[in-house]
Amino acid sequence: MVITSYGEIWSGQKCGVLVAYPLLYGILTQEISLKCLGLMASAASEVGLVVVGLQEVEMGAGFLAMAAAKETVGLEGSANGQWWLDTIGKTLDEGTSFQRLGSRQLAGLLIAAWARKNLRSHIGDVDAAAVPCGFGRAIGNKGAVGLRMRVYDRIICFVNCHFAAHLEAVSRRNADFDHVYRTMAFSRPTTGLHGAAAGPTSVQLHRGVNVTGSQPDDGKPELSEADIVVFLGDFNYRLHGISYDEARDMVSQRCFDWLREKDQLRAEMKAGKVFQGMREGQIKFPPTYKFERHQPGLSGYDSSEKKRIPAWCDRILYRDSRSISVAECSLQCPVVSSIMLYEACMDVTDSDHKPVRCIFCVEIARVDESIRRQKYGEIIASNEKIRSLLEDYCAVPETIVSTNNIILQDQGTSILRITNKCEKYKAIFQIICEGQSTNKEDGNASEFCARCSFGLPVWLEVQPAAGIIKPGQTIEVSVQHDDYFTQEEFVDGIPQNSWCEDTRDKEVLRKLCSFILEFFGVFATFPTSGRKEKVGHLDTKSVPGSPNSMCSNIFHGKDSI
Repeated sequence: MVITSYGEIWSGQKCGVLVAYPLLYGILTQEISLKCLGLMASAASEVGLVVVGLQEVEMGAGFLAMAAAKETVGLEGSANGQWWLDTIGKTLDEGTSFQRLGSRQLAGLLIAAWARKNLRSHIGDVDAAAVPCGFGRAIGNKGAVGLRMRVYDRIICFVNCHFAAHLEAVSRRNADFDHVYRTMAFSRPTTGLHGAAAGPTSVQLHRGVNVTGSQPDDGKPELSEADIVVFLGDFNYRLHGISYDEARDMVSQRCFDWLREKDQLRAEMKAGKVFQGMREGQIKFPPTYKFERHQPGLSGYDSSEKKRIPAWCDRILYRDSRSISVAECSLQCPVVSSIMLYEACMDVTDSDHKPVRCIFCVEIARVDESIRRQKYGEIIASNEKIRSLLEDYCAVPETIVSTNNIILQDQGTSILRITNKCEKYKAIFQIICEGQSTNKEDGNASEFCARCSFGLPVWLEVQPAAGIIKPGQTIEVSVQHDDYFTQEEFVDGIPQNSWCEDTRDKEVLRKLCSFILEFFGVFATFPTSGRKEKVGHLDTKSVPGSPNSMCSNIFHGKDSI
């Protein structure tokens, strides 16, 4: 990865992404690992992110029916699918060089992603989804599986597809794409820019599957919200208006530009019927379908009775942030991709398709928060009017806190009054229990136990513990002792009740709580700007034989800290 600065407030990252599509149809052989995965490993040495799509890792009507049933109860995966994940992981030196981000399998479709260790800390919110396109839009022999992730706070999606077969099924293939694009729904909701840190996430993914064909709740396809989307797979688009012999002759002469004019996918994209707004690298490799297995070279094209016309069925397409092809990476165009390599692995002969791989160089623009904060500080320091305005906004209004000697008895309630004397600004307050301890009559005290914010003891109820006070308003805070008993006097080192069952008739216990009352201006930045007042402590005393009676000296004293 190369990190380059593109401006004063924002910076850009260049990340190499390898998208490999070894369409191997469930064949588990060491030969494939050595040929196809070996080629993938050599390319992976140049990139930070590797995404692999597989087709038909499982086959047969029985498995398809079982996979559909498993999907309905939230289950996925298979032994063959796991074999591929493990094998690819070993090829990429998983655990040392790369870490697996996640995977998703739908029947025979499988997609998985790995990130280099130095990039992993910048990737988060990894999620997976699946859309079946087979019979009744419920069977996974056709369909798509997808992975979505946040890289440098930009959303990237990868979708592995298998669309309808046969030369004449162009409209069905278009419909399959439209169904996948509109209905693929990831289970984890997306957040806006800077809404979530791109930190590590577990390989155990949230999973989404759409078997009803419904769109997301807001009607907008989730894939349309990504900064970059990459589609890979067996799209099954064929060559039209050309005979088998003509196609073979053009392939042997490597007249790929001429053949591309006969490409169904190219024609449908030009007509705006499918893969709208997406791009593809220049095709400089022979058609990847259909080959006789174990037949090397271009002589291996289908020579059976059917003589299927060679075609580029296996493709990788993408869309980034650009509205035009020449746009440069910026905060207005945050993700710009360029293709470094787009090729078919013609040496693999174990499948009737040839695997395809593509290496992207992805430029990602992101705001440099440290520089942004520095520039913000410079603006504030150099502008007297803004600085004065912020000082007024962040000022903590003057407040008065009443304190009284209160006796809590029979679960009675005492009232603490807080008054905002300012006539202009609102005041924000919150009451925090710093900690508590237990004192016995013999003078021995337990260790002072600190608590978190709003960590009030279970036997004490304060309502409200936080709030906003309007100018000139007084708010009443009720303090009530709860009749709460437990067999355990301490849980995780924190005293839980006013006495425990074993000692309440034998000893006199006193509970001591230290309270802090914090005030903030309504425009203040929590929790760094504000005023704290130590309003005192709550002293409760439990007397043998009187479990509902206690004496309290609450909030006596008021010390500014």
